Amino acid sequence: MMKKIYLLRSTSRNTCSFIQNYPEGERSIIGRCMLLNWKPFCGNYQTIMLELRRNDVGKKNYQFDFSSALTPFFVISESTLDKLGDILKPRGQILPVITESKRKIFFGYYPTNPISGCFDMDKSIYRVVERGLIVEKPVLINSKITDEYLFSIEEDISRVFVTEKFKERVEDAGLLGFDFSVEIPVD
Repeated sequence: MMKKIYLLRSTSRNTCSFIQNYPEGERSIIGRCMLLNWKPFCGNYQTIMLELRRNDVGKKNYQFDFSSALTPFFVISESTLDKLGDILKPRGQILPVITESKRKIFFGYYPTNPISGCFDMDKSIYRVVERGLIVEKPVLINSKITDEYLFSIEEDISRVFVTEKFKERVEDAGLLGFDFSVEIPVD
């Protein structure tokens, strides 16, 4: 049976997101995660400071549960952790973050479960660079997708994918900020 696979991302239409506030000379969390290439932070994670970014209509509030503005590092609400922790914890790291929110607690989430062999090199669009590949349009091999909910692939250090089952869990939990509009081709 062909699986439906989506890019894990957030919306900015009516929900805000977070960006990192970091001092000059320090590497961003995005860069740090990409250098790790899906390997966990092993005692070398320093808590990051996050700033709230306005949504597309100019509003600024914490009425969301998920932000992908720092992909492959995600920001999740405590509610997301409560409702999806059984999926997230075995597939990545829950990390502390600092926000200015007085009422809502947020965490960082960094996936550490890349799947090998499910990237279709013949049908995907990518460029070979010094440190690996820059994937412009991934195509995945259905039979090689072994995770039921959430995964990354070794060939692409910037994308995380989720299944229809993950999407259903998010929708059933009523979590805000997720955007499942980008379906990934699966062959």
